[in-house]
Amino acid sequence: MTSRLALALLFAAAARAQTDVSIRVGAGGNAPLPVLALPAFTAADPTHGEDALLARALRDVVRGDLLLSRRFDVADESAGAPLAAGATWRLRGSVGRVEDRIAAQMRLENGADGAPVFERFYRQDARWLRALAHRISNDVIKAATGRDGIADSRIAFVNDRTGHQEIYVMDYDGADVRRLTDDNSIDLLPRFSPDGRRLAYTSYKNGNPDLFLLDLDTGRSTALSARQGLNVAGGFSPDGKKLLVTLSREKSPNIYLLDIKTGAATRLTSHFGADSTPTFSPDARQAAFVSDRAGNPQIFTLDIAGKRTRRLTDFNWCDSPAWSPTGEWIAFAGRANRHDRMDIFLVDPTGTQIRRLTHGEGSNEDPAWSPDGRLIAFSSTRGGRSQIYVMDADGSAPRLAADVPGDSTTPYWSVVH
Repeated sequence: MTSRLALALLFAAAARAQTDVSIRVGAGGNAPLPVLALPAFTAADPTHGEDALLARALRDVVRGDLLLSRRFDVADESAGAPLAAGATWRLRGSVGRVEDRIAAQMRLENGADGAPVFERFYRQDARWLRALAHRISNDVIKAATGRDGIADSRIAFVNDRTGHQEIYVMDYDGADVRRLTDDNSIDLLPRFSPDGRRLAYTSYKNGNPDLFLLDLDTGRSTALSARQGLNVAGGFSPDGKKLLVTLSREKSPNIYLLDIKTGAATRLTSHFGADSTPTFSPDARQAAFVSDRAGNPQIFTLDIAGKRTRRLTDFNWCDSPAWSPTGEWIAFAGRANRHDRMDIFLVDPTGTQIRRLTHGEGSNEDPAWSPDGRLIAFSSTRGGRSQIYVMDADGSAPRLAADVPGDSTTPYWSVVH
């Protein structure tokens, strides 16, 4: 089931009159990235073959993380070759195994004079080499740029490889794909809690589209809302105590604020038609959502305290808004004309700026921001079936996140692992 088919559960009427829209396309200019030189990591014990294998494997994951961060031009350095010219930093590592643990000595140094930026010693259970690499990568990014890395984040999504819609999760780089649910039903729209330890999702496993909360540590799933009609998660508040949801209660779908602890639902919108797929602004004072109150589904914002709404778009169809972590943009899927394919756009919270990020390479939907706001995950049929892709926030450098059998939709990015 694609995002639009899921949304069709919320909108009873089909798309109405075709609407033309003037779209300003924004293109991001890329300044040269600073060079980070990366020599081969050395084996702590050169006579121990396993140390050399661990050093190579750890470096490979760290290198991938640094490249995916889009913060560095990574220059590989080989033994005996001249040092990379113009490198701002150089990362050296010595790696070995001590019993059942990996021991890694890492040194980030200035490229010009070799002065240390940091030297750190890491120990990690040998089963979790990738987790160690992600930790190292995040430390390098923080030390070099002052910004938090995202290498320990994950992406949840829906996949139908089993013949049913189930919730899956993968590392942010597409590795370690795992199935989280086994409901043999239709599971939809996963949403991570801010601490990354819980996942809200909708499931038809009991016949009604009920809202569940999955504890990722224990694997236990409990019902959050089983009200008659739609129970669909939008997004958690920054403190993880509230959840924006869509409830229909046998009437038109509207936006509610659900208290995770008590289950009490406070109604935020009350409108004939369908209001759905809400997403919090970073300060939780506003929400963006989709509503067909103006005819075709459009993107609106809601002032939560005052319950005032503002329309941002004038498209033929819009869905799946996602507010950026920086608060500057709301990503959404939309089409300007009825016969267009769905594409990913950005709109600012005033509705005065719209930027197009994809350009008809298949149908592109379900945008989800990385925790640092530099990347957007989305589903796309550009490869022939719906799969999860990741691109820079300006629409450049799209890449397949993971080649998972079946159709994959509705990605959602965790803040932390």
